[in-house]
Amino acid sequence: MALFTVVLEFGGGTYISQFKAASAHAAAIKHAAHLISIKGMSTPSDRKRLAESLSLEQPIAIQGIRSVWCCSASVGRKFALVNIVATA
Repeated sequence: MALFTVVLEFGGGTYISQFKAASAHAAAIKHAAHLISIKGMSTPSDRKRLAESLSLEQPIAIQGIRSVWCCSASVGRKFALVNIVATA
């Protein structure tokens, strides 16, 4: 398993987490489940909706950059951008 660093930009904040996973997609799913526990990030309802939306996303490899993927989702009028980097 590789170590992935996940950087989430949402609601004016930046949230960084790390997960061991077999793939960027698996890291994204672990991150989505982790979102619900991030206190201070929006409301519990928004976190749950964001987690549900992001768990359905398939990270896309960034063209011309090795080991970096991206996905996004929206919750109401708030946009979430997720960058996933294989860090080890």
